[in-house]
Amino acid sequence: MVLPDQKPLRAFPKDTVFTSPVKRIFDSQTTVYFQHSEALARLKYFVSKYTILVQSKSYNSDYAATSFDKESSGALTDVIDILNRLSGYIDDIPPFDGPRRYGNLACRIWHDKLNSVITEEIRNLLKNNGIQNVNQDFVLEMTYYIQNCFGSKTRLDFGTGHELSFVAFIGALDMSDLLPNLTGYSIMEIFNHYYKLVKKLILTYTLEPAGSHGVWGLDDHFHFIYLLGASQWINNEEVSPKDMLEKSVLDRYKDQNFYCMALSFIFQVKSGPFSEHSPILYDISHNVKQWSKVYKGLLKMYDEEVLNKYPVVQHFWFGTGFFPWVDSKTKKPLPVYEIVEESQEESSTSERINIDNDVSTGMPNGTTFSKQPVTYNTNLHTPTLMMRNETTPSVISNVFTRNPHPLSSRTVTSMAPPSSRIFNNYTTSTRNSNMTPSLPSSRRNQEDKLRNSLPKR
Repeated sequence: MVLPDQKPLRAFPKDTVFTSPVKRIFDSQTTVYFQHSEALARLKYFVSKYTILVQSKSYNSDYAATSFDKESSGALTDVIDILNRLSGYIDDIPPFDGPRRYGNLACRIWHDKLNSVITEEIRNLLKNNGIQNVNQDFVLEMTYYIQNCFGSKTRLDFGTGHELSFVAFIGALDMSDLLPNLTGYSIMEIFNHYYKLVKKLILTYTLEPAGSHGVWGLDDHFHFIYLLGASQWINNEEVSPKDMLEKSVLDRYKDQNFYCMALSFIFQVKSGPFSEHSPILYDISHNVKQWSKVYKGLLKMYDEEVLNKYPVVQHFWFGTGFFPWVDSKTKKPLPVYEIVEESQEESSTSERINIDNDVSTGMPNGTTFSKQPVTYNTNLHTPTLMMRNETTPSVISNVFTRNPHPLSSRTVTSMAPPSSRIFNNYTTSTRNSNMTPSLPSSRRNQEDKLRNSLPKR
């Protein structure tokens, strides 16, 4: 595997403008625009770069702890120090007592602590690496991605979108030339600290999976970690995918390989047959023979199930420096939809349209998601033919010359979870079975006893 030819900027030009990130993905239509964005092109580059750097390498925490110094690692040691301090805050903020259906509310106190210190932490990181008198917007844009990579304070959950945000943060450091001598070992070191912190958050505050597909998904919380681990195993003839469910193998390699780390965490938080709660990972171990094919399949799945899924990428926001909302080919701004306030008497969706195809869509809910100034000259109510829905093309659907990418090419045809064929053509397995609903046996027994105890007439 080799790195892509197209590389994002490094050491930004002096005239680069940075802004605090704003929301740009509101629905399936804007998810399609995201597929054409410079932001996505850069994200895909860093996903490929970091997974390729760790190819055929094993992680050794003892080696990593002694092999980095300030001059060679750049901002790496500063990021690790930040992650360690954030981990210490978990110890200072124990979970509240008592059973709870969802995440522990003490996690919100931890997020408040994170939000209170993270901007200054990033500012100090930049100063420690020779960036003085830094622009405030530069700090805010970079800070956003690390601030949002530890789960949601509101929903008390964690998922692949938060994991993606950390990849974006490391990419922002990379583009800023703050990781000049990046190697596979340094990537493994920094992501090892990140995943340790995230797992500690999940276990301590019982965070919910964010947007989990259940048995139809790869993992409740992670995906990128499997890409790192599969790449590590490429060209390894001692361990095959079928060995991944052997407890002795996991115990041996869980501190050296990210794939094993992730599987070990599943066994820690889930019980029952592995084939039932994690069928895709189970099928990979039984049906895919080579690690190179596992990696390629997981990368394809990442593109479709993370980067092209609205529930995941809707929380990824865009500035103007690191991950801009512009077309990757023309470098022109992509269409913009913005929720604006509207009177309660107006019941239909309204749009603000200008000649540059920038669109601001308003819903009568009084909620403003984006605080970018609107400079359009008209406020038109959208006729029926211009309404964005499943059957009528959008007024700006012809912005791109090619057809929009469908939201998903996977169709669930039965209650059976998808098989490992997902790595070839994203088809799902079908199961011809008559599923007759019935009460669990324990419930039936209880009802039978109750029925028999009733007096007979």
